[in-house]
Amino acid sequence: MTASKGAYVIWLGLIGTAIAAGLYAAFRLLTEGHYLFNANDVLMWSLPLGVYIYLALTSSGLTLLASLPMVFGVEKFEPIAKRTVFLAIATLVGGFVAIGLELGDIFHMAYIMISPNLSSPIWWMGFIYSVELVVLIVKFQRLHVGDRNSALSKAMGHISFAAALVAPLMIGSVFGLTESRVSYFGPVMSIYCLLMAVLSGTALCLFYNLTLSKVSGDKMPDAHAAVCDDVTRIFTYTLGTVIVFTLVKVAIESATVIPDFLNYRRYAQIFGGIGKLNTEVLLGLFLPFLLMAVPSVQTRNGVRLIAAALVLLGTMAMHMEILIAGQSRPIGPKAEQFPEVVHYAPSGYEWLVMLFSIAVALMLYTLGERYLKLEKTAEP
Repeated sequence: MTASKGAYVIWLGLIGTAIAAGLYAAFRLLTEGHYLFNANDVLMWSLPLGVYIYLALTSSGLTLLASLPMVFGVEKFEPIAKRTVFLAIATLVGGFVAIGLELGDIFHMAYIMISPNLSSPIWWMGFIYSVELVVLIVKFQRLHVGDRNSALSKAMGHISFAAALVAPLMIGSVFGLTESRVSYFGPVMSIYCLLMAVLSGTALCLFYNLTLSKVSGDKMPDAHAAVCDDVTRIFTYTLGTVIVFTLVKVAIESATVIPDFLNYRRYAQIFGGIGKLNTEVLLGLFLPFLLMAVPSVQTRNGVRLIAAALVLLGTMAMHMEILIAGQSRPIGPKAEQFPEVVHYAPSGYEWLVMLFSIAVALMLYTLGERYLKLEKTAEP
């Protein structure tokens, strides 16, 4: 990287400040408890869980993308394989920071692992993502020493692919098996989570590589440029598929008279909207798709960068609206002591957890790019 030393120090300072603020929030949460979040007996899943879902799915999407050369032998993607694996690791670590603080006690994560409930999709979600993290670390180590073709390296590639494929489906099943919440229930939630994983993973891969090229001031090698073209195609096709699913979802919600869906439509547009479409759907799905669908602009790296950034912001907002809107209507005995709709706004500590999680991932990105030679594989 040829970025100036001054800019690099400023960047590290900003990330360090964010991590320090996050550590303060973590200390308060671990010593004083979960009451610092704006959660209650009805709305139990809040911003930190949304951040975990977002980062975990993004990590799975990156792992699936890295599997093209590692598992399926698509040699064209070899130039970005090592970097993509590292991005998946760093993003998942950030996700574990968020879920660890969401649980209120870091030891709860360990307890969940040593007290398995094999009928619980939440346990399987945590187990599969833990396996994915360990396997990705081993795979990265093999890539770092130049080992791409040994039995161990290939096994790690195949296991990481299987984990990254199943983990988003398991996140979807956490919601899809919740019969008491009609707007969550059903098999479509698992398919939706898998699509969102591929979308956010390709968006981050595209955004990171294009940003790195601009920041470093180096001309992107032809091999990398060709890979970015292919990632852009995957990104665009996935974006179109998610749009179709979203339109079907809006149509179903608009046609039904089930109270949960009526409430969902009233509450879901917490970021505003135009008609029946939320702002993040318009700006985070439709606008990027239009940019990518115009042949005269889709090949411009600046346009790709904007489209990827919009999708990254939009998918985070979409995860939060699904998460919060589905809980907003009290049911059962709780309906007697809460209003018809429970409104929610994240507390300052929840925002700090989000900042902490993203800052940890960014710090790992930065240090990895500088010290781990992500551009090339070391000679054996």
